[in-house]
Amino acid sequence: MSDDKILEDWVPGTKNYRIRASVMTGISGLYTLFVLVTVVMFIVVARNKRSGLEKRSAKLVVIQALGCYLTGVDGLVTSALNNWACFVRLWLFNLGFMLSLSAMFARAFHLLVVYKVHELTSALSARDPQQMIEDLSNGVVRLEDPAIPKIVVHSSLIGGTRIDEMAEKHDLRQTHADQTLRSEVNNTHTRIQLLQQLRKYRRLLPYTTDRMLIIFILISTLFTVILSLVINVTNKQFSLRPLETVCSFFWGFLPVTAIIVVYFFLAFPVILWRVWRNRDAYGIRSDLIICDTVGIGILIVTLIWVNALHETQQIWPGLSFIWVYALFIHISSVFVPLLNAIKHNKSAARDAKQQTQYFDLNQDSPAEPAAAQLPANRRAGFKRMLDSPAEYQQFRTFAVSCFSSELTTFIEEYQVLKAETLAILCPQTQKRPSTSASSTVDGGPRAPRISDSGSRHVTFAQSVNVAPCLLDNATLDTGDHLNPTTSITVSILDTLASADPVYCHDGAEKTMFPPQLLDKLKAIYWDYIDPSSYTSVNATPLVVRHITESMNTNQYTVTMLDELKEEVLFMLYTDVYTRFVRK
Repeated sequence: MSDDKILEDWVPGTKNYRIRASVMTGISGLYTLFVLVTVVMFIVVARNKRSGLEKRSAKLVVIQALGCYLTGVDGLVTSALNNWACFVRLWLFNLGFMLSLSAMFARAFHLLVVYKVHELTSALSARDPQQMIEDLSNGVVRLEDPAIPKIVVHSSLIGGTRIDEMAEKHDLRQTHADQTLRSEVNNTHTRIQLLQQLRKYRRLLPYTTDRMLIIFILISTLFTVILSLVINVTNKQFSLRPLETVCSFFWGFLPVTAIIVVYFFLAFPVILWRVWRNRDAYGIRSDLIICDTVGIGILIVTLIWVNALHETQQIWPGLSFIWVYALFIHISSVFVPLLNAIKHNKSAARDAKQQTQYFDLNQDSPAEPAAAQLPANRRAGFKRMLDSPAEYQQFRTFAVSCFSSELTTFIEEYQVLKAETLAILCPQTQKRPSTSASSTVDGGPRAPRISDSGSRHVTFAQSVNVAPCLLDNATLDTGDHLNPTTSITVSILDTLASADPVYCHDGAEKTMFPPQLLDKLKAIYWDYIDPSSYTSVNATPLVVRHITESMNTNQYTVTMLDELKEEVLFMLYTDVYTRFVRK
């Protein structure tokens, strides 16, 4: 605020002054109510995991909203009153800006690290699963072939010990396996570079937790408190006693203004440049870009208004523009995401309720009525996407933008595990011609497999009209079977049963994974099931407990991952795919 003489028409008590004070007081009340209601709703809605608000670091957003509110109150009160306590004005300005800017910077840092981890993890999710499955199906590549290059990428490796590269030099024949080997060898250097980047960002993950980022904000706030106290002591205009009402904007607010300039013109642009091409599904990047752009514009306008337009400053104080900044930031970071989350929750909750009813179906309840309740077109589209390499690749990329790459990499690992299991337990399938999964369902869905208890377990596979098992021996004799390229919606046991009738009998659920695959199975557990893993799929405690018990008791049945696979498909369908369709 300039210390020039106040214009006579705008001194306290004049008509103009009273009108301005009344208008700004009313706006202040509405602004306070708006912030309070939206923040409370944001906190409540963020508790729903399907809302996506937790992906925006809800705690950091609330801290940012608090800082913006303090800043906005400072601007509104300054607009209403020509002169008011400089001490209070300084503290609102300093604390408001530092809270909001440090929270925004923490969110930007979180976005950068988490997005890069998901992006690189997806890029390094082992070999091309589809190509390996096709090779196994056609008998071109066998599991015991020492010429298959393997670059193991698991959480233990990411931790940073070694890269296990197994590539033996043999007399190469002109086969598809040779071409695959040469391609893998040529890409090894690129994969190692990506792996090194992933290890670098993985080291930063512990610093992106809410706890660590809040500690950073608290340190910044403590620094601001100390800085404000120093200004209070060294500058009489901002002292508590005597309380001054006329203060210079430039000298009193210069330290924090300099920090604001560093944030807006250096820190934010650097981080946002690193994530410029990474469009997350929740609009976090766009939100931060809006915050930085609006902040730069408002800062420039405010500095010019306060320090150059002295008479205009008396009519309408320049600090009122920081309220505009606070309002824009709140709308961008809280209000708009809240509306989107509420809309998404309604759609996801409707689908989840219907889908849960379908999952709970038993033998005494026919499948058709429950299936009729589901959005058939969307389910068919989801199944078609999973079975289409081109569409799935787009969906896989979109899952990265949803910070859900662990879900897609899990189903890819499941598919490879399915192919390897079939290749070992049913080796004759490697020599048989590959047939598409659709050829097994031309006659409509076949009867589901009957479990030991006699109950019918209706799974997501049947909800998308995929035959889980062939019980007609005549059909099996004709050579019609589900090959290793069956959809992810088809379980490992159902695929085995479709290839060999011996796996259709009661008790087939107790079939064990081959010993050759136990290391891979354990790697899947530590990567995607163990709650302490960074790539955990966030399964329900019940499913995690079932799988953990199977691991601890060495009961490595081929059905032990089926519950988890169903949950992963459920999460992909109700959350990621819903957003994918809208995009």
